[in-house]
Amino acid sequence: MVKKLLLAATLTAALSAAAVSARQLGTTPHAIVACGATCTSSDVCKRPCFCYGLFNGRTTGVCQPEGPPPGPQYKK
Repeated sequence: MVKKLLLAATLTAALSAAAVSARQLGTTPHAIVACGATCTSSDVCKRPCFCYGLFNGRTTGVCQPEGPPPGPQYKK
């Protein structure tokens, strides 16, 4: 009886570990990128930076604390 219980517990633990491994392999990892480094849309920039430059079809940007500089100011 004890052998059957141990076998069932071992089998349950092995199946649980396999399910967890399969789930971890199926998820996309998110990299934490340092400020000043190149980033993609799936990366997370280290605080206080954000990934800027992901517009107009671009797939990469730069982690920086502030957005791009404003355009030229025209005086009226």
